[in-house]
Amino acid sequence: MSLSLARCVEAVARLLVACGPLEPVRLCISDGSVQAEVCASGPAASVSMARLSAATGSVTAGRADDRDDDVITADLEDDVVLVAAVDKPVRGAVPGLRATSTGAAAGLLRTLGSWTASLDQELLPEAQLWVEDHGQDFTVRLLATAARDDDLESVAAAAGSGLERVRTWRTDSGLDGQGSLPCGRTVYLAIVCFP
Repeated sequence: MSLSLARCVEAVARLLVACGPLEPVRLCISDGSVQAEVCASGPAASVSMARLSAATGSVTAGRADDRDDDVITADLEDDVVLVAAVDKPVRGAVPGLRATSTGAAAGLLRTLGSWTASLDQELLPEAQLWVEDHGQDFTVRLLATAARDDDLESVAAAAGSGLERVRTWRTDSGLDGQGSLPCGRTVYLAIVCFP
């Protein structure tokens, strides 16, 4: 049996708490795997990658002459696989004026737990949850796929389950939409059709 998205979300929240302060992180969480991009450069990126490495008990692999190329691969609890790397700093970020934090990111993931636990794994087997820290706020996006155009509405309904004020609209690639968690946090939806 595959892992649920909710278990992965909780594992990542615990990891972030264990790491302590990190530079803004962009997360892509799917069933059993997490991709994390530390949005920083230079010494700030090195410190964040070192904290991730220490919290996961792994070593970084990369070119010795450029710490920004380091990659961490680690097995987290519940058989969740983490791959972490460095990406360019958040656009428009001003050093010292960040309104988000690693602790706030962990808290956000925990608020997403009950919603992700209620998602229908049969209709959303390969859904990806994207959580992006922009330095001033977070964006939450769920990406899912539909096998046929006929399935778009049912997959969108499954993705919006547990959200309030859900609305969707057609795009060239499928459906986009948004809804709100009971706490008021906006969640963006994207359903792509692969014929």
